[in-house]
Amino acid sequence: MYDIVIKGGLLVDPSQGIHEPKDVALSEGKVAAIEKELNAAQAKRVIDASDRIVAPALVDLHVHVYDAVMPLAVEADSVCLFKGVTTVLDAGSAGYLSFPGFKKYVMERCKTRVYALLNMVAVGLMFSGTNFTPLSEDPRLINLEKTVETVKENKESILGIKWHNTSGPKALIMARRAADLAECSLMCENSAYFWLPVSHVLQYLKPGDILTHTFHGGPGIGILDEDGKVFPEVYKAVKRGVVLDTGHGSASFSFDVAEKAIDQGVMPEVISTDLHTGSINGPVFDMPTTLSKFLMLGLSLDDIILRSTFTPAKAMGLDDRLGSLKVGMLGDVSIFKLEEGKFIFKDAIGKKRTGRQKLTPTTVILGGEVIQG
Repeated sequence: MYDIVIKGGLLVDPSQGIHEPKDVALSEGKVAAIEKELNAAQAKRVIDASDRIVAPALVDLHVHVYDAVMPLAVEADSVCLFKGVTTVLDAGSAGYLSFPGFKKYVMERCKTRVYALLNMVAVGLMFSGTNFTPLSEDPRLINLEKTVETVKENKESILGIKWHNTSGPKALIMARRAADLAECSLMCENSAYFWLPVSHVLQYLKPGDILTHTFHGGPGIGILDEDGKVFPEVYKAVKRGVVLDTGHGSASFSFDVAEKAIDQGVMPEVISTDLHTGSINGPVFDMPTTLSKFLMLGLSLDDIILRSTFTPAKAMGLDDRLGSLKVGMLGDVSIFKLEEGKFIFKDAIGKKRTGRQKLTPTTVILGGEVIQG
């Protein structure tokens, strides 16, 4: 007897190379079976997924969910979980001083699985969106020893270090050192705001580290030169194993940059949102909308699901339990309707494009528990 059987859907699980109608069974919070046809009589509950896409639940590699503390943060369950995202990585909202509160009041209380990158600045991004942002560069707010100690003491929940552009170039050097000492990954921003060229930032990234805001549209130079060509350093970084993350956000994604980069063979390994109060009401809205933008840019359904499930889980070191519906994996499932029509999408610099398809979540299952649908 299975707890849940999902019947009649199109199973799209790129981690297994599956794109065909299959039923999925869940028991005791895990995937129990995948078959062409499962007997509904063997299930305590049956979910009809006819005319729907069944996929591993989404994993968002870049969000900010330290709500009520970080000024720009949003509440994880309402804006992530109910949109098909069961697991998120908070990208540096907390530093070593503010992390205990983040763990107690967000990580331990949300239904959404929340992991963290620790900011090099002691108070994290508490100055973001305020007039006090320049204080982030104050060297008194960076303590290498305590940052490394906090990561080591919280290995189950802190997966790496985050360098944010507002903390300055000296903090970038410290972030590299902290990641090495803590034996964890490092996420850095491709941010034209701080006027550090991507070639400079990439030299601090090692295999498995992450460059976020990959398709930043300016005002400074990002991954494209003045002729619209991808800088050689970007290709070299990909070749050595640096993960290119989207990190859409309110100011960090350009249709034109993404299109030119993709045409030159530079694909996002991960599609993520950078959700915060400045992006939740547009241009990002949510993960399904962000994925739909990449459908509009020419990526396939398998492409976008792979880059929002298995590859972010792998970047987080969680691909042994998340990002796939292999038997034995956690029972996290998202079911979508793929709508056809004319949909207006906007990037972070205000440009609009029209797509003909949009993903809409209809059912979300977290660890075998139906959250929505």
